[in-house]
Amino acid sequence: MTALRTTEHLRLSRKIWYLPLIRGIIGVLFGILVLAWPLPTVVVAVVWLGVFWLIDGVMAVVDGVRRRGHQGAGWEIAFGVIGALAGIFLIIHPLQAASTLVLIAAIWAIIGGIVLAVSCLRGRGFPGWGWGVAAGVAMLVFGVVVAVQPAVGIATFVLFLGWYMIVMGIGLVVLAVTMRAAAKRTGTPAH
Repeated sequence: MTALRTTEHLRLSRKIWYLPLIRGIIGVLFGILVLAWPLPTVVVAVVWLGVFWLIDGVMAVVDGVRRRGHQGAGWEIAFGVIGALAGIFLIIHPLQAASTLVLIAAIWAIIGGIVLAVSCLRGRGFPGWGWGVAAGVAMLVFGVVVAVQPAVGIATFVLFLGWYMIVMGIGLVVLAVTMRAAAKRTGTPAH
């Protein structure tokens, strides 16, 4: 990676480090809530997931727009729009969505995991890129497991969802903190 490109990445890190932090904190909180009430809150979990997808989708669009002109920005925007629309559907129709939640979540996690992992791999050398890849791989593995084992059932799915959200959230928080620390350490000005 060239010095100019590294400086550009550090400047960008200083501007947007808080976006993965917000996404990660929301993910961890969501995961804890799901694990605290796994069986009696299936419908509530559908709505919680819808709220998370809506917020995460909006944050992904904002992240993509802020990174326009950089690799993966368009994919981040597309993923954000899909996530936000899926979130709205889950919020508006939680009972209908509950029966297909497993498949929706599997597809969302597979696509999101691939987008995040590839995006971060393309930014190799960018502060915290490895944590972004780890979060993407966690999303992908979660999606594949749920898609391949539909008999897992909604209760077990909710438990997997809670742990997945916590792991993904921690990965995004570490990515954000690493981005901010690298930008601060180099004294890269925010423009």
